[in-house]
Amino acid sequence: MKIFDREPESWQDLQNLVGQMFAEAGCLVEVSKTVQLVRGKKEIDVYVEDATSTPHSKYLCECKFWNNAIPQEVIHSFRTVVADFGAHRGFIISKVGFQAGSREAAKNTNVELLTFDELQELFFTRWLSAIVVKYMPYADRLFPYWDPSGGRIPKRKWTDIDLQHLRLLINAYTPFVDLGPGDAMTGFEREFPIELPKINDLYEIEGTITITSHRQYFDFIEANKDDSLQRFQLLYGELEAQPSATDGRRD
Repeated sequence: MKIFDREPESWQDLQNLVGQMFAEAGCLVEVSKTVQLVRGKKEIDVYVEDATSTPHSKYLCECKFWNNAIPQEVIHSFRTVVADFGAHRGFIISKVGFQAGSREAAKNTNVELLTFDELQELFFTRWLSAIVVKYMPYADRLFPYWDPSGGRIPKRKWTDIDLQHLRLLINAYTPFVDLGPGDAMTGFEREFPIELPKINDLYEIEGTITITSHRQYFDFIEANKDDSLQRFQLLYGELEAQPSATDGRRD
């Protein structure tokens, strides 16, 4: 399972994506951090403090955007850095992989050798649980509008047209509607692609939006977290429509 929909384009990009992954998973992250070792200082590509583990853990990440497999000398050197700093785990993330001797050098140590895809797979469930928790408040505040048990009452008497508009909004903002409190614990597996109607402020369907990954799913929620609430509030008469309002929905 992948967290990102693209591959890193440079060593800086690789560092930033690794840092972003850990940050979204709920960790404290610093990219290009200089740390104090037993025999001097060392710049670490990605420094991670994981406050969700007990006890709190520190990870050091070395990012290698090399076109060749990583030799064992790199592993021996990084093992020393991890040990001198007292980190709980070390990760070497390679663009293409590792030489056979590298695997042997990391055996029975707290240093893991991973490609970028393998790193994403290792932390996918952890990342997914954390990002569900991050966005649940935005789903919760829409719940009273789309669920009959939510208790939200329109400010005026509705017609059949209003009910049709409500169904359109529910379909258009399905990622919010489908996000539930149990998803953080169950792994939140969704089947993709997901097709959403793209509607304007007159409730006319102007096309579709296709979501093909978890990254796109949560990017959609991030982009529409405020506009979605506003559109339900407008329908329920809790906000006055602005004459200059345009379609606030984002792809």
